[in-house]
Amino acid sequence: MMLYFYSMMKWFRLAVLCILCSPVIYAAQELSDSEKEEAQQLGLEVWFGRPTAFKTCPDPESNPAQEYALCASAQCFTIDNVAYCKCDQKVGQSISLPFFFTNNKPSAPGPIVGDVCDLMEVSGEGDFLVSTFSPPPQLVKGYPGPDAQAIYTCPGSGNLSAQCNGGLCVKATAGTNWPFLGAIGKDEVVCSCPIAASPQFGFQFIGPADCDREFFEQYCGVQGGGSGGTSVSTGTRLAVGAVTGSGTVLTKLLEGNVPPTSRCFFVPDSAN
Repeated sequence: MMLYFYSMMKWFRLAVLCILCSPVIYAAQELSDSEKEEAQQLGLEVWFGRPTAFKTCPDPESNPAQEYALCASAQCFTIDNVAYCKCDQKVGQSISLPFFFTNNKPSAPGPIVGDVCDLMEVSGEGDFLVSTFSPPPQLVKGYPGPDAQAIYTCPGSGNLSAQCNGGLCVKATAGTNWPFLGAIGKDEVVCSCPIAASPQFGFQFIGPADCDREFFEQYCGVQGGGSGGTSVSTGTRLAVGAVTGSGTVLTKLLEGNVPPTSRCFFVPDSAN
């Protein structure tokens, strides 16, 4: 069966469109009191960007927990314009774009025969994982462990990050050593992810909770070749990123609430 992920960009554009079409005047006119309170907590743009197009895997009512790769806080290096990222192996519930596929030959839009949850079921029988999302507990304010984390916001368009939602990961990479990534732990995995340029309102990535300016500058402001391009030199280091606010949306959809989260804000040196 030939996988055909024709809906990936369709749903991504839909989510972005929903976020862009969210003026404050419209919100004030259309929201109920309870919706206004939630919108204020999440931010109007994020609240309106909460699409129903995402899939929770597995179905919480009928299926057991599934293995998945969590790349939300990963850093990556690149070979031939593909990012390879050091991610965590997890078991439980996660959320993702649906990535519908068909069995048409040759590949073409047609009747949908599966989605990302089906692919995850197959991965559970083999030697690979699918990268999906769940909120890292290290982001919660007051996290007691030594590896507390925070969300960093990189403003502006055209900055590059690795987009790992739907990326495939080989389990056999656990316990190996990789350039830049170093030792891959027994509960870790290397995932291959495409490179994407941020829209006008920027992207977010995860880093140390102590708000490390050097870390921020390393991963915010990476530019590709050409105007808005995503071509980079082999060895370029990237953070796994997500469109600003999308992590909040996914957390809300998956868990029903968004706990107080550690955040770091800087003005990039390039903007000074």
